[in-house]
Parts: sequence; structure tokens; C-alpha cells
Amino acid sequence: MTPEEARRRLHEELAKREYADSEGFVAWVLHRLELWFTALMDGVRASSVIQGSLAVLSALVLVAVVVLVLRRTGLLRRSAGLAVSSSLVAESALTGAELREAAAQALTEHRADDATVLALRALVRDLDERTLLEADEGLTAHEAAAVAARFFPDLRHRLDRGATAFDTAAYSSRSAQLKDGEDLLRLAEYVAQSAPDLDAAPAPSPAVTAP
Repeated sequence: MTPEEARRRLHEELAKREYADSEGFVAWVLHRLELWFTALMDGVRASSVIQGSLAVLSALVLVAVVVLVLRRTGLLRRSAGLAVSSSLVAESALTGAELREAAAQALTEHRADDATVLALRALVRDLDERTLLEADEGLTAHEAAAVAARFFPDLRHRLDRGATAFDTAAYSSRSAQLKDGEDLLRLAEYVAQSAPDLDAAPAPSPAVTAP
């Protein structure tokens, strides 16, 4: 990849609406990152081919890591059309039942993205309340789905689809569909009313004692 191509890809990535609609601090960080990357690319021209290639690769990896961290922490939203936080563990004061009610209200108002995000957040909150899952700030939708599937193995595919719908609503340039929110809300309600299969979940690893 040439420096010009790398710069073009970075400009295309940072031109997406999700970055333009981000909070001021996040936008500032991304702008500084772009300036640093531009300066690095200018220096690459004077380097050897191998050194230049390594510099480009390192810079692209750093950009990917920064964007991933911003998304995992909920600091990066898809667009201003998402009225709720994109974080999977936001609004910790609300119970799973209250989040399901909020998701249902969003559906009646045809806010598909909000309903989808709130529905999965309700499912995660319910599992957290039942101590089946430890919800921390860095938890992703697919990580939550994988944990939930340990206790509800028959729901694995529905959970995975729900995680994909959450990512679309929270981070993609596309919008979720009302059906995504409806399906995910029904799934959250079913999980809340169902007993987990504790036998299907992996047993904790035994503690290792020093000899």
C-alpha cells in the first residue's frame, strides 16, 4: 500500500457520519490522529520501501485500535439519529424490566435503532442482575451474546443475530429495522422469563495451588 492510498483510506474512514456526529473530545482526538498520520506519511516518502511499508502498517493498526476502543467504550455513536447511548451497559440505574419498557416505547414511536439498542441492553441487564454475566464498560454485543448462549444454548443463533442488529443500530451507517427491535425485545422478554441451563454452562476452572 502506498502512502497516498493509506492517506485516502484514512480520509474516507474519518469522513463517515459516525465520526462527524461524535462528541467534541472524540472528534478532537480523531482530528489529531489524522494530522499525525498525515505527518507520518510525509516522512515515509524519504524512507526505504521496507521502512515505509512498516510505518504504514503500524499507523493503520493504530487507527483501527483507536476506533475500536472508542466504539467499545460507547464514546463513538453511529449518528445523531440514535437518541440513546451506544454503550451496552449505559443507564445502570434502570432494571432489565425498565429497559424493556423503554424499548417497547421506542418501537411504538418507530425508533428502530433506539429500540434495538435498548432491547439488547435490557437482556444484558437481566443477565447481570441474575449474576449470569458481569457487564463492564468494555463489553461488546457479541461477547454478551456468547456468554448468554452458554446458559441458553438453544438461543445461540437468535442471540448472535441480535448482537449483529445492535452493532448495526449503534455503529453502522445503516439503520436497524423495526423488526430487528421487535425480535430482540421478544428475545429479551423470553430470556427474562426463562430459567438458565446451568448444566450447559462451563464449570469454573479449579484453582491451582502452588506445590
